Parts: sequence; C-alpha cells; structure tokens
Amino acid sequence: YQRRVRGLGHSFLKHIERCKSLLYVVDMVNEEHPPADTISVLERELRAFNPELPGRVVGIIANKIDLVPGPEPIIELARQFPNLSVAPVSALHSRNTSAIRALIEPFKTHRPLEDDQCSINS
Repeated sequence: YQRRVRGLGHSFLKHIERCKSLLYVVDMVNEEHPPADTISVLERELRAFNPELPGRVVGIIANKIDLVPGPEPIIELARQFPNLSVAPVSALHSRNTSAIRALIEPFKTHRPLEDDQCSINS
C-alpha cells in the first residue's frame, strides 16, 4: 500500500503471483492509514488481481513497534486477523526480527531459487 494509495502496481502483482507465501508489512503508527485499514486495502487489491493471492498471506509484520505506546495495538491487530500470525518488529532498531524468521520458517522451500525468481524487475 503505497503512499497516496497508488496501488501495488501491475508488475509487482505479477511478481508476487509467483510466490507461494506472502506477508503483509504494516506501519503501526501511521495515523492516516491504520494497520487494519492497510491490510483490508491490500487484501482487496490482491483479490482483484488474482482471487487466490489473499489465501497465500501467512502473516503480518507489524513494524515500528518501538513507537507504539504499549501492547494494545498489536493485540488488537491480532484479534482483527485471527488467521494470521503477527510479528511485531522494529526494523530501524533490528528489534524482534527473529519473529520474522519464526513466521516464515514453516513456509520456506528448501530448493534454490532461480536468478529470475529473486528480482522484482524480471
């Protein structure tokens, strides 16, 4: 969900269509676009492009937890999306990034990716 709600873009959507698993990354302190609203917009856009894509989302990375005044916003986000695991992190301070690894580990494939699968410009 890009600033000014420009959408994800056709080439990006084509790229993620090849992915088996997806994660939402949300800004926990953006008052203009609350996390639950951001996820709802992303889900609608994914579904409009390919109805199967929302089913590939396996979790939510809740970023900027260093700026969140307490656990309540994370708890509320998890309550609103009970089928998705929530990994609260601070990317800036590299805080709780192990939660991201724990979130994706069950969905990792153990085969090497081809070069063209590793770049969104392909």
